[in-house]
Amino acid sequence: MNKLEKKLQHLIKKEGLDNYSIFFSEYKTFEEIPLFSRFKHISFLSSFSFNEKNKILIKKSIELIDECKLNAKHYINDKNLSDFFICVSITDWDDYEEINCLTPNIYISRKKNWLLSHLKLKHSQTIEENIIREYLFSIKEFDYTVLISNTFKDYKRVYIIHKSIICKTID
Repeated sequence: MNKLEKKLQHLIKKEGLDNYSIFFSEYKTFEEIPLFSRFKHISFLSSFSFNEKNKILIKKSIELIDECKLNAKHYINDKNLSDFFICVSITDWDDYEEINCLTPNIYISRKKNWLLSHLKLKHSQTIEENIIREYLFSIKEFDYTVLISNTFKDYKRVYIIHKSIICKTID
């Protein structure tokens, strides 16, 4: 494990994201848990450019949701497993200059069908969406797609979702 990976693991631990039970709690509708809660928690990335920082944080977020998906059967019974939804949401598009990066969040729900019917996710060609697509290509995350919701203009949020989920529910 290299130095950067150790610092990212420390970030996960500091934020309590190594406790998988937070991802499987019975939230009322959904929960959005940021990868970092304080800008100083990612100060170890200060030597990286805006784009490199975002790629590192997005890659770590995807690794985290992949781990959660692998562990879901330990927290959710088989009957409810198909209604579990997890993805990465990217926020802080309007404030990115302040912290010199975007904010990846772990976006979860145990009411997948309800959530997706309200989000009305779609493919688009917004600048934000295209930036994230470029990041995913650069970090070789080809199993994920990038979508926005019908409320994108009011709540700038880009979703990174595994293609296996989308092919069943979108398009």
